[in-house]
Amino acid sequence: MKTRIAATVLVILGIAAIVLYSSAYIVEEGKQVIVTQFGKPVDDVQDAGLHFKTPFIQEAYYLEKRLLPWDGAPESMQTKDKKRIDIDVWARWHIIHPMTFFVKVRNEARGQKILDDLVDSAVRDVVARHNLIDVVRKSNDELIYETEELERTEADPVMGNGRDDVEDEILRGVDLKEYGMELVKVRIKRVNYVASVRATVYERMISERLRIARLYDSEAQEEKNRILGQTTKELDQIEGEMEQKDAEIRGEANAQVIQMTAEAYGQSPDFYEFLRRLEVLKTTLDRDTRLILSTESDLFRMLKEPGQPMSAPVLSPRTSP
Repeated sequence: MKTRIAATVLVILGIAAIVLYSSAYIVEEGKQVIVTQFGKPVDDVQDAGLHFKTPFIQEAYYLEKRLLPWDGAPESMQTKDKKRIDIDVWARWHIIHPMTFFVKVRNEARGQKILDDLVDSAVRDVVARHNLIDVVRKSNDELIYETEELERTEADPVMGNGRDDVEDEILRGVDLKEYGMELVKVRIKRVNYVASVRATVYERMISERLRIARLYDSEAQEEKNRILGQTTKELDQIEGEMEQKDAEIRGEANAQVIQMTAEAYGQSPDFYEFLRRLEVLKTTLDRDTRLILSTESDLFRMLKEPGQPMSAPVLSPRTSP
């Protein structure tokens, strides 16, 4: 009798354990659960911890609550300015309404396929509405140094949109609410150009750099001319001041010489007269000079009798070669 009672208790405990195991489930952090009854969803559980369901009738399906990655395959498409590019995009999404998601999508693998279609379509539409430069540039913020250079060349750089704006436009263009999903972030991972577009991009870069280089050359030449003009002006000013100072010094020196000479000659008039006659002789006579003098001439008298005084420094020679 005791053996039967013990066996019965063991059977009851075993059944209870099975029932308890079938009715209890644990929701981990970052997970959410859809409870179904005969395949039909009846409840969603998003709080982490221990939960219970009807055993053998209800089932628990686990879904991810955290952000999920999506990485699309590179697609070839054409921009607004008719440039063919290969663009690669990645995104992040999550499940916001697990009940709707389970009914319409069922699992995360099918959600990835839905994103393949919707995101690729949105990327194609947005890229077709933008020029190549909008997809290539990181943002539409004004370039601090390059914009100033381009403005000085009197160019008209159209800022347009940047890659951030293009990505935001793609994000707004994908509506996943009907699937219980939400697209959180879209980023352009890589943009490749076909050969013809690559050549166009390089030519544009080269022409832009050359235009800026010519700008710097012209500015350097202008600065050179300005410096040379300023230097010439300063040199002319310095030379003018130097010539003026030189003239003043020479004038003062000549005045002193004249004064000193006058004082010296005033002390000895005969000596002054003698020096004047010697100066006349030095100026008049040389090796090839022939003189015809009158005997009454002072110069003849001085040559004949150099020690005799002269009455006046009158000289009227007639020279002939």
